[in-house]
Order: sequence, then structure tokens, then C-alpha cells
Amino acid sequence: MTWIKLASLVLVVGLVSAGISKNEDLECMFLGYPDLEYDGFDRTEVLTEKNFNRTVFAEDTKSVVFFNDVEEDDSELDQYECFLQLSAQIMTKRGYNFYTVNTTKEHRLRKQEEVEKGEDTIHVYKDGYKIEYNGVRDPETFVSWLMDIPDDPVTIINDEHDLEEFENMDDECVRIIGYFEPGSVALKEFEEAAEDFMGEIEFFAVVTSKWARKVGLKRVGEVQMRRPFEEDPLFAPTSADTEEEFEEWVEKNKEPVMQKLTLDNYFNLWRDPEEDEKMILAFVDEETREGRAMKKLLDKIADENSEHAGTLEIILVDPDEFPLMVDVWEDMFGIDIEEGPQIGLIDISEKEGIWFDMSQVNLDDPKKHSDSNFEAVQSWIDQILSGSISLDDDDDDEPEPPAPPPTPKGKKSRKEL
Repeated sequence: MTWIKLASLVLVVGLVSAGISKNEDLECMFLGYPDLEYDGFDRTEVLTEKNFNRTVFAEDTKSVVFFNDVEEDDSELDQYECFLQLSAQIMTKRGYNFYTVNTTKEHRLRKQEEVEKGEDTIHVYKDGYKIEYNGVRDPETFVSWLMDIPDDPVTIINDEHDLEEFENMDDECVRIIGYFEPGSVALKEFEEAAEDFMGEIEFFAVVTSKWARKVGLKRVGEVQMRRPFEEDPLFAPTSADTEEEFEEWVEKNKEPVMQKLTLDNYFNLWRDPEEDEKMILAFVDEETREGRAMKKLLDKIADENSEHAGTLEIILVDPDEFPLMVDVWEDMFGIDIEEGPQIGLIDISEKEGIWFDMSQVNLDDPKKHSDSNFEAVQSWIDQILSGSISLDDDDDDEPEPPAPPPTPKGKKSRKEL
């Protein structure tokens, strides 16, 4: 498993100590932060089937649990240990406790918490529900994400600050917005459904006509889903007013056509596609003229193909946001990301892709060639959806490239505990 620093932190690691209070042999450093040092104290505990439930589900506790199948003699263990210890040093002061579970030994516990065999994953347990962390295993990214976990599963919009937060999430994530009577049973059911998707989908609500108008809701009971890069919202059935009905509707429609790869959602997107899913990877530098033109073209592609959500998935990657991964991706797929936009049908595990011929589009004068550019890319996507273009038919023998970053095995839904 390759660990690559994706933010401004670099971990320098040594041997893992078996001590409980002080890790004398563990050397971790926050490089780039001269006044921040690892104090050497071990703040993690090992959980087993015997003590897991009473520890994690104790009242008023906030727990971070790292499920892993790394053995004590594995070279990766020191890297995991530093990641956890540096994160714990910051967050234990804020009420979080840190634990590890060895899934190689704890088979029943792994199944209880719905962790795939061989998967390394992090669950946060808070207020009776769990949230899975899908970001990169970097202390700065993780601590920032942990600090941003909302106290409540639903944000009630009742001032301009809340409205700005809602609007600023446009194209960043899937958002659900509903209009309810204050204190109503339907609002309570909506809130309970939201708990199931914390950390994955953002839920908002309005309880007055003033704020309903500002977010585009017309009647009490109306619930909309806003998916990234799609102009038109999806409407929940008018009959949906229970937790189960809200959950069923969200689960059915939560997959957008296009999402942007970020440090926080990296392993939720960078994964093997589902059996009937077509995964397209688009490298687009939005700071260049060609990149902006390609991004605008892909926005239209995503919106026009919203009916294929769940089957067609476009992962938008800005190379500037992952500078240390550019060489890895270029070697993996045999492309030149820095020469301009690239878009291809990919299989991550097989490290292969079928790449669109960018000479078919004119990004120098995108306004003049808007229609022809769209037709060229849409035709290519139509062939992918129909099976005319398929990785199963790509028999080119490429030399094995370097291994990609570790990827969890599939998405996990958040389950109420």
C-alpha cells in the first residue's frame, strides 16, 4: 500500500512501541509546522469483541475506530500508527477517544460493523450513529474533517449565514433540502433519516415561508435533492413523510453523474466500479483555458445524462489539487495529464483505460464549437453506455504500472446504531 502525502504534512515514522503511556520508539513529525511536535504519548487502545459495544456505545462518548488487518510485523503499521497518534494528540483534547480493531482476529466484530474482509477503514461513533471516513489517511485532512462534523444531522436555515453555507455547497456534494412545519412529526422523521447519511450527504431544512422562498421551495412537505453539476433538482414523492420512506428515496437517487475528487471523498470515489457501472475519469486543470472549456463541456454532459445516474459516473480531477499523484496516474494509465484535459473509461484495479481522442473537440474556441464538442463527447459516452466501447474488449497488453493508493472495497452506507 503506497502512502503519499497529499497535503502539507509529512510523516516520519520509526518502530512501533508496545508501551501504553509512552511510545519511546515511535518517531512522528509534523513537518511544515515548526511549533507542533508529537509528544510521544500513546492515545490509542485496542478493542475486541468483548469490550467494543460497552466502550463505543457508552453514553456521551465520541469514538474514532480504525479497523485494519495489518499485522504487527507489517511495514505499514508504523505509518498507520503515526497517522492515528498525531490525529489523537489533537482530537482527544476535544473529547474524542481513539481505538483500533484488528479485523484479522476479530471476525465477528468486523461483520457486525459491516467492514469488508481485508479493508482498512475508519468509523466515527457519535450520538448513537456512525460515520465512515472516506478521505486520505493524512492527519491534517482527517482532523479538519472531524472538526467539521455537524452536531446535528440537519441544518435548519434561518439566517443568511446558513443560506450561504447551503449555496456554497453547490457542486461539492449531494444536498437534501426540505420545507416543514417547525416541530412537526415529518421534520423529526426527516432528521432521523438524515442520521443514516451523515458524512455522505448534507441535509438542510427550512421552517418558514421566507426561507423556503429563498431556497426555491413552494409548499410545506416539499423535499428536493440537489446533485452536483445538475441544474434540475429531484423531488421526493409527496407521500414520503416517514424515516423509512425518506431513506429509501435518498438511497435510490443519491448517486450523481459527476463528482469532483477531493481529499475528503478520495476513497469513496477512487474505487472499483460496481458491476453495471461505467466509470469515466476526467483530468481537468481548471486554471487553464482548455481546462475551463472542458469543465464547462462536462457540466453540460453531466446535466444532460442525469437519467443515467447510478450507471454513468464521471470523476472530475483537478491535477493541481493532487500534485504528488500526477506521475502515479500518468504511469498507471499511460497518458500525459500535463499536456491538457484527458477523459477515459477506466478500471482502477486493472489500471487500464480507454481514452477519448481529444483531437475530436476544439477547446481553443469553445463557444464556436460548442455543439460539435458536445456531440463528439456525447457520442463517445453513448457508445460506452451501449457497450460498443468496453474495457472487456481492450486487449492491449500494457506493462504493469506502479500500484495505486490503497482503495476500500466499495461504498458503505451509514447505518443507524
